[in-house]
Amino acid sequence: MSDETPLILGDAAAAEMSQISRRRWRRKKKKEERSLTHCENCGAALTGPYCANCGQPAIDYHRSFGTIMLDAADAFFNLDARFFTTFALLFAKPWRLTNDFLAGKRQRFVHPLRVYLMASLAFFLLIKELNLNKPHQPPTSRHAPLVHLNKKTIPPDAEGTPTPAEAIHDDDGVSFQMSPSDEKNMPPFARWLKTRAEEKIGPTGDKGRLFLKALIDNLPYMVLGCIPIFSIVLKLLYIRKRRFYIEHLIFALHTHAFVFLSTVVIIGVGFFLNWKLPHLTGLICTLLSFTVLIELLLAIRRVYRQNWFATLFKFLLGSAIYSILLVIAFCITALVTLVLP
Repeated sequence: MSDETPLILGDAAAAEMSQISRRRWRRKKKKEERSLTHCENCGAALTGPYCANCGQPAIDYHRSFGTIMLDAADAFFNLDARFFTTFALLFAKPWRLTNDFLAGKRQRFVHPLRVYLMASLAFFLLIKELNLNKPHQPPTSRHAPLVHLNKKTIPPDAEGTPTPAEAIHDDDGVSFQMSPSDEKNMPPFARWLKTRAEEKIGPTGDKGRLFLKALIDNLPYMVLGCIPIFSIVLKLLYIRKRRFYIEHLIFALHTHAFVFLSTVVIIGVGFFLNWKLPHLTGLICTLLSFTVLIELLLAIRRVYRQNWFATLFKFLLGSAIYSILLVIAFCITALVTLVLP
């Protein structure tokens, strides 16, 4: 595919969604029964959406509940032509969304931070829903009749637990039970952390589902905190471009929003295919994931305008660095979730 080949789908989708939005809002306005001519607070004549005398919004609440909710959604999500144009370009041409915004064409697009928050909300709500709907597996009973360790059968004591004569390990070296002497020799922080883990997760992992839910609730804050760090990585990788930090931050917000929404779409397609065509689910989801990577690569090339070799090298290097940072941030988030009450 040539580097200059246009993606007509993005422009066509954005134009069509804009027309649909305009028609919808025109029909909505025609259905309005009345419009305010005077401020209901001070009685001054209205010349715009706000009263020039007291500043109260010219909103008529003598309407149906549905139209008021539409106005509230419009105020929060900005559900107008800009909304559909922004998200159509985000899917088809994420690089153009960044380039146009940095070029000063901002009026027709939703602010990058709002785009990210909407995409993040959709992504983490889906992840949370998938975790809640996951079938629960009861933990293994602590009172097993026999414990097989090191290919030897150790009989339990009267309470149904192995005799803790010494630290017991399986063939992989994973400790199932710790002797009192080894636990006493642990550093104070390790003992305290072990106690917190037993309180939060449970000795047998029976509270693991609650801990995972709390961890998922903290992940949006973790990713939001990692975006400025990712922007620093971009700043260092493209330091010779002499771009301002805010330009890298806007690109980071757009790319994260693109990845979040693309993941939501891929998961939705996967569920649909698993229902209708289960034998094609893996292949199509893999192709869609590969398409997301290609679009990210194209976005970096067209935003920073470097040759393919430099773009590919910095894409791989930046991805590796950011992956390491995400792993570190995830470990810190898990530790904080474990420590906090």
